[in-house]
Amino acid sequence: MKRVVCVFGSPRPDGNSDILLNQAIKGAETGGGVIEKIVIRDLHIAPCNSCNGCFEKGVCVIDDDMQKIYSRFVDADVIIVVSPIYFMGVSAQLKALIDRCQAFWARKYILHLPIRKDASVARGFFIATAARSNGEELFTGAVKTMKSFFHVLDTKYMGDILCAGLEEKGVVYKKQEILQQAFNAGKQLLHRNSE
Repeated sequence: MKRVVCVFGSPRPDGNSDILLNQAIKGAETGGGVIEKIVIRDLHIAPCNSCNGCFEKGVCVIDDDMQKIYSRFVDADVIIVVSPIYFMGVSAQLKALIDRCQAFWARKYILHLPIRKDASVARGFFIATAARSNGEELFTGAVKTMKSFFHVLDTKYMGDILCAGLEEKGVVYKKQEILQQAFNAGKQLLHRNSE
C-alpha cells in the first residue's frame, strides 16, 4: 500500500486550500493510498536558525514538532503539499517546515548519505490557491520553492494545480472542475510511474 503524506500549509482551517487537499485525499483513498496528514498550523515548528548543527549527522538539533515529521517524508511514496499564496510565495508556516529540511540537504550534499533507505524516488504534487485572479508570475516563486523542496527529498515533481481568483473562503466549492482535478490528481499519483 502506498503511503501518502499530505501537508496542509494554510494557517486558516477549512479554507480553499484545505478543501482542495481534502479532495486530493479522497482521490488517493480510492486509489488505495494510506493517508498521513501533517497540519502545520496545529504544530510548533521553529524556523531554521542556520546553526549548521545538521552538518555533523544530517539531523536537525532543534527539538520541536518537526522531529516527528522527518521520518514521514522519508517513508512516503507520495507527498502532496497545499498552500495559499502570500506575497508570491508559500505560507510562512509551510516555509518554516521547508527550511527545516535543511537537515536533508546536509545529509545529501554535505555527508553524502541517502535520503531513503531503498534509494526509491517518491512522487510529489503541489496545490496552490491565490486570491488574485491575474498576474503572470503569481505562482512562479512558490513553484520554484516546491520543486527545490521535493528535489532535496528525492521526490519527483509530478505536477501542480494552481488556482487563482479564490478570494472568499469556500468559493472553490463553486468550481467543480478544480475539485475534480484535485480528486483525479490524488488518485493518479498512486499509479503513475515515478521515473
